[in-house]
Amino acid sequence: MPSRGRRRWKKDVQSSSIAPPLGDIIVTIHHNEIENPDQYEISRITNCQYLTSYNWLSGEKSRIIVPGEPPKWSPLSDAPTLQQDSGAYYRDRNAARYPTHPLEPMVQAILTDKPEFPVTSVDIIGCNKTMNHLLHFVLGKDKPFRMLVEVLGKTVFFIRRENSPTEIFHNIRGYGHTFPEAYTIWGEDVGSSESHQRVMEYEFAGMQCLVRFEADGFLPDLVPDIEAEEDPVPPKDCIDPAEALSSIEGATISDAPSIPTETAPQLDIAQEGRRIPQCAVFDLKTRSHTKKCLDVLGEELPRLWISQTPNFILAHHTAGRFKHIQVQDVRDDVKQWEEAQQPALAKLATLLQMIVTFARSADNGKLEIEREEGEQVLNLREQGGVVNGVLSPAVASKWDM
Repeated sequence: MPSRGRRRWKKDVQSSSIAPPLGDIIVTIHHNEIENPDQYEISRITNCQYLTSYNWLSGEKSRIIVPGEPPKWSPLSDAPTLQQDSGAYYRDRNAARYPTHPLEPMVQAILTDKPEFPVTSVDIIGCNKTMNHLLHFVLGKDKPFRMLVEVLGKTVFFIRRENSPTEIFHNIRGYGHTFPEAYTIWGEDVGSSESHQRVMEYEFAGMQCLVRFEADGFLPDLVPDIEAEEDPVPPKDCIDPAEALSSIEGATISDAPSIPTETAPQLDIAQEGRRIPQCAVFDLKTRSHTKKCLDVLGEELPRLWISQTPNFILAHHTAGRFKHIQVQDVRDDVKQWEEAQQPALAKLATLLQMIVTFARSADNGKLEIEREEGEQVLNLREQGGVVNGVLSPAVASKWDM
């Protein structure tokens, strides 16, 4: 039977508030020193397409299915009163499920679903959060952050760095979790899923980028013939990452040791689900009816631009009853925002080029980017503390070819 709800990885966990140590500053980038070039063609997203996806499955093991499937929008007709969110929710769900190498499930999904894809020729691999941090910086928004950077071959990886992989949100309020649990439903083949992660491929700043983001769901009316157009991926036994890599383009598996903070768990991969086109995917936000005057979409457009999400659902409630739900096609809004923000996006293009060039020239190809609260500078630092490699030796060996 299909499973209603999103299983938002609610955990009764405690996380340390102690931040990892900072390394020495190598160079500082000042906001007002970033050039604003005239070549705006590099500051637009082009050649964008959905590459692959995967679902995290429930349970104690690290298990994903590829390509998986997002939950389906399935609104309730009677608008029941929902309970407010409660409990604890992870800040970085990918890190919480695979703390040793949070970006590896993304790479493994590509190698499993698109073994012919030239992943080693990509310039940037990251997630919507890391890209959004840098975008906020050029937009002048005051928000501190830290992220790790590592180079394999020519590819520059951007990795979130929280105080702990199991860092949680505190004082959760509202209905941002219980609403999608009630108004979306998982398909029969992916009913034990906890989240759906998607990978977008596009060009920006003159570089090829792969960006991972979590999709809230899809609109079935936009894919009415999906059953006839594309058969579900037949289920397979779990794939061992080393065995999968050894059969992909003759990759050599390396036995070189990593420097783990803990023993790396086995990542179990199965091929199951179906490829939902990006045109049907949506992002979702909930707000109180007392805040109907707020421009929620305007606040979310930078994030929707990064993930190239075409649909937006805004649900307003009165004491937990959602009687005002708006489903919007926001492709034109995202495009208009991109055009209006060309000066800032040109700076973002310059900033990314600066970071990529600097990282590629570093002796070990590793650094950390840190922004302090209230500061209009980015500190590029040596990595402090014990840090795992971005990928396990077996997967990283693909970049040695």
